Amino acid sequence: MGEEKKERKRKHRHSKDKEKKRTKSQHILDTVQVQVDSSLTPFLATFPGVSVPEDTKFQAYRGPKDHYVIHGETERMEYDGQNDPDEDLYYVGVYDPNTRTVELMHAPVMNTTRTIKAYKKKAIAAVKQANVQNRIQRNALGEAFGTKRAKRVISDLERNKIEAEKLETYADSIVDNIKTATENLPSADALREQQSEERPIPPCNEDADDLNSVYPLYGLLSKEEFVAIRVGAIFREQDEKKRTSLLPFKASEYINNRVARINNENEMQKLKLLYYASLLMGLYNNRRISNKRALLQKLNHPAEILVNSLIQKFTDSKVGIGKVGKEKDASFTITPKMEDKLLCYLFVTCLRIDEYSVEIPLLTAELSLRPTRVQDLFKAIGCKIRPCSSAQKEALGLTTAEAANYKLATLSLPFKLPEIARRRRTAQSRR
Repeated sequence: MGEEKKERKRKHRHSKDKEKKRTKSQHILDTVQVQVDSSLTPFLATFPGVSVPEDTKFQAYRGPKDHYVIHGETERMEYDGQNDPDEDLYYVGVYDPNTRTVELMHAPVMNTTRTIKAYKKKAIAAVKQANVQNRIQRNALGEAFGTKRAKRVISDLERNKIEAEKLETYADSIVDNIKTATENLPSADALREQQSEERPIPPCNEDADDLNSVYPLYGLLSKEEFVAIRVGAIFREQDEKKRTSLLPFKASEYINNRVARINNENEMQKLKLLYYASLLMGLYNNRRISNKRALLQKLNHPAEILVNSLIQKFTDSKVGIGKVGKEKDASFTITPKMEDKLLCYLFVTCLRIDEYSVEIPLLTAELSLRPTRVQDLFKAIGCKIRPCSSAQKEALGLTTAEAANYKLATLSLPFKLPEIARRRRTAQSRR
């Protein structure tokens, strides 16, 4: 019997040892992971001397450089905390019994403070009241000991002071008056359309995907005008001086040099544009002329439809044109605004002739204009002003000093017109 009892004890002890080993083996970790970056961030918050209700909800906010802020509140209290990124050396281990892994997650330590809501409101009110008292006392000192100017300033401030409480009874009336005053104001689209009409530029397509479509040819001049430009005699003439004599304006080296290089029938459209540019330049150089008869003579008697179009587009009538037999003697003038429009049409024509890159000094010299004004007008039609490149410098035979001030006006895509600057132009700035 004694032997049997010993055997049972031995077996019982052996089974307990096996159970302990099995239990220990279940808690052995397979892996330990360290989470470097996670969308879920645990926080260790300290609440010194405060017992926070368990149902208090906190919101966490992340700032730059691992800076965190937490905020929570109850009916009576507010809790705010923030961390010190240089002292965040704590990690929280999250154990998963299913996979037998522990994930170590960085846990910023939030040092929190509490605020009693009732005291907070009283403190704000006290600050406001203190500011009022300080102003009253300061004004009293100014009235007693201040200069006449200081007293006048205090008096003006008191007279113009607006008390918000008194305005509450008039709030609806004020809102109604504002609505009435602003109901007739133009919309943003109407303002943009008005600004577009005020620009002294030819019709343009801001959504164009091709440079030739930005300023369409028949926006510069009508189809009838283009057909009326006859350049066959100019093209057939081989003598450069005789070619020049057939142009409306003969004193432009810019136009004459380009007309002299036309020797291919495929360039007839370019030759017509040169003729139109000569017309515009002739009108600009004879802008003091005030009647059609004199203008026709100065422009070498071009087709009458062309001159009528120039007068219609770029002049303001002094006397109404329409009296029978008096049309050629009717008086007109080119105002500064129309002068800008005329130059913009000329510059767009030059862009088409020079494949959308124009040398500004050439036009500045021929039109006797300041470089800044020419650049401003090219910018108004959407061009960018750039210095000439090294290759262009060599091709033009410029020195380094000359190239520094030799600017090119270039039209490129995507096309964008500049904002209209509201400023008064002086007579000097138009020169």
